[in-house]
Amino acid sequence: MQVEKILIEVRDATEDDLDEVANLWEKLARHHADLSDDFALAWDSKRRWSKYLREKFAEISTKLIVAEEEDEIVGFMLCMLSPNIPIYKERKLGIISDAYVQEERRKKGVTNKMFDVALKWFKKNKVKTVELHVAMINPEAQAVWKSLGFAPFMIYERLYPDKLPQRPVPRVRKRVVRKKKEAKKKGLTQRIRFPRRSS
Repeated sequence: MQVEKILIEVRDATEDDLDEVANLWEKLARHHADLSDDFALAWDSKRRWSKYLREKFAEISTKLIVAEEEDEIVGFMLCMLSPNIPIYKERKLGIISDAYVQEERRKKGVTNKMFDVALKWFKKNKVKTVELHVAMINPEAQAVWKSLGFAPFMIYERLYPDKLPQRPVPRVRKRVVRKKKEAKKKGLTQRIRFPRRSS
């Protein structure tokens, strides 16, 4: 039995790769949209993200890595440098914004190879912490990032006000106060003396 050899080259993306990367991003986005309505896409989401990608690609704080097999882009990883919240000692963070590998090329080390390139770039830019967001409803992606050394750091929570059950209105007990006592407390009562009639 002949084993299929997969030769995948991992390299920095060029401007000519951006359209193919956008096509892969659309698969990633639609996969999440199928998992939950929380990821429902705008009708022009691909156009908007393509524009966003081209803007980011032109920045020196962005690195776009692609995996290529026989002149076809089969995976990508979008990495960025981002300033940290100014109250913290660590001034700069590494961000993995988006990453995707075609389904038929998964579990073959493609993500690992792209991440190795990303990690070298982060270290070159003196990044000590790398962050990413992964959906709670995507256990496959969670397992991949865990295998690369990522661990949960913060809990990202959401609230949907329209879906909250209506809270019961607390009953207010009215205090019945006698007018006389109420007036006395306010200092409104006074004694009135009438003169005696002489007989």
